[in-house]
Amino acid sequence: MSYLLEDLGGLVGATLLAPVLLCCAGFGLLRLLERRGLAATEGVWPRAGWAMILSLAILPVMDALAIRAIGMPGMLLLNGALALFGIRQLRGIASACRGAGVFLLIALGWWLICAWTLVDFDHDGRLYQSLVVFDMVKHAAVVEQIARQGIPFTDPFFARDGIAGYYHYFYVWPAAIRWVSGFHISPVMAFAACAYWTGIAVVALLWRIAADASLIRKGCGRRALMLAILLCFVAGADLLFMALRYLMVGRIEPEIENWNSEIRMLATSTIWVPHHIMALVAGWTGLLLNARARRVESPQRLWLAGAAGAAYASMFGASVWISLTIAPVLIVWGVMMLWRRDGTLLLSGVVALLLSVPQSIDLLHGRAPDIFPVALHVRPFTLLFASHDMAAQLWSLILLPLNYALEFGFVMLGAGLYARSVRPTDEAGRPVRRLLVATLVAGLLVASFLRSVIINNDLGWRAALFILVPLMIWTMRVAQEDDALRRFGVPGALLLALGLAGTAWDIVGLRVIRAPAFPVRAIEVNDDPAMAYALRDAYRWADRHLPEGATLQHNPVLKHRALDFGLYTRHWPAVADRDAFLFGADRHAVAARVALLAPIFIRPLTPAQYRDRAARGRSDTLLFTRRDPVWKKLGGPPLALPCLYRTSDICIASPTGKTLPGKTLP
Repeated sequence: MSYLLEDLGGLVGATLLAPVLLCCAGFGLLRLLERRGLAATEGVWPRAGWAMILSLAILPVMDALAIRAIGMPGMLLLNGALALFGIRQLRGIASACRGAGVFLLIALGWWLICAWTLVDFDHDGRLYQSLVVFDMVKHAAVVEQIARQGIPFTDPFFARDGIAGYYHYFYVWPAAIRWVSGFHISPVMAFAACAYWTGIAVVALLWRIAADASLIRKGCGRRALMLAILLCFVAGADLLFMALRYLMVGRIEPEIENWNSEIRMLATSTIWVPHHIMALVAGWTGLLLNARARRVESPQRLWLAGAAGAAYASMFGASVWISLTIAPVLIVWGVMMLWRRDGTLLLSGVVALLLSVPQSIDLLHGRAPDIFPVALHVRPFTLLFASHDMAAQLWSLILLPLNYALEFGFVMLGAGLYARSVRPTDEAGRPVRRLLVATLVAGLLVASFLRSVIINNDLGWRAALFILVPLMIWTMRVAQEDDALRRFGVPGALLLALGLAGTAWDIVGLRVIRAPAFPVRAIEVNDDPAMAYALRDAYRWADRHLPEGATLQHNPVLKHRALDFGLYTRHWPAVADRDAFLFGADRHAVAARVALLAPIFIRPLTPAQYRDRAARGRSDTLLFTRRDPVWKKLGGPPLALPCLYRTSDICIASPTGKTLPGKTLP
């Protein structure tokens, strides 16, 4: 079977399993909270939307704790019990689907986009990967660890004693799919299916926020939903800079975000980093539950506050950066509520802190002491002003308004039109409308003046999501008006076209925009499709033949980031690459092991030297490829090492000189 068909089959199976394992339990949560003051009886689809966002907001922390206590089977039993408890909430879904043909077609289109961007295409011994595999190596490795080891789990990028320290709550869902399938569905396809359903939850969240803010006009619920879907695929005006770059240097980029400090829209963010999007959903769901708790006078409000606390704990476990961005809003709001003698937000905070204790302990024990992760920094405008000197920072500060105007494009225009409109004044939606402003301010401050420094600026990139959501909600409100076309006018039409074209560029570019067909810079991802195919074959052999837990070491300095090991095998390396401190390993230990093992792949050594370096570097087996310098010098793998697996491209060798008992070469 081709790898394309294998991946597509896995994605179909995972897409069907995902809602059974997680989303259906959301209906049980909805039924529990309805009995505790959550009024959600607006109709079948709004109730389904509540169930979706509750499952992504509350279940992750509960499932992570259940895996710790009673393992994966116990967690699945817990979710199954919730699903059975909420099964009566599904009444009317079948009849509602008959009138939702357009939305089902859109859901199918979204699935095809996920398949296009995340499966491997193969033909005639060549494997064509998406650029998303640059991040997928991390995603797939964590999924595999949780599916096999539970929580906590060991570091897949650096062989060491102890546990990894990482925010992993999103990965519980695809790990459950991997485990239930008997490890037949790959971690990549399990992750892709969960990204698909997360995208649907984002639309449900946008509609829910707009409804609770009283920003959906009467009779415009369906239109608001269509607008929410559309705006998820509208990027900024980035293509203008793509055209300018081509005119100046004759080069383009496969991703429109590469010209500037990244601000991704919701569709492409969900494909690349659905764990951050889950955290966004969880954080906003907590805010909505706290806002509703204020309107409930009975003691039932405490249940809503507790549910909000669970949502904040899920947010923390899915993304530290999203949590840091929203923390000021929660603190200020909590103080204001206490001033008014309302302790519901304080209760939410206490619940969140208690539920987050195990994850916090993991982060403390699983991460070596390191540099402080956050620094002051003005968001740069283009790569020209990305340096840290005073002049560049000053220019970036001056150009911030232009920076954001280009990055947000159409929704920035929509928000401007909303600001000049007659806005709703009803009391019911006022708390959520205030939260839209508060999260916008928090997002602006964090995204503009703070950055994370561990590897990438994930803090600045993800904080921008809290700017994006209010802009989208306000644009949805303006676009519901009868004279919306006239108000947006020609500038709106141009920005909308640019935004849709930008997203299309990104989705197509992940696969197609490569040299030599296009004038692009050298891209390490999938730059040798024949080697990618050979590596997937070799790692499959390793999974079938190497002992459980054996390390399989590749060349850690061949590329900036090693990829294929995390995508296709459960045999982790002793050190992945120079950035193998991602899960908390000590930076100096990573650098030392890279320096120890790299010479094995660079120059010929004696058998004793191979044994010594491999033993000190915790490497049980070695993977050589025709791209390694030592292979090029010798015209093949080192003769001093016997190949357990050998093709014209790859050799998996034993540094001890021993062959595996009872195993033969393919």
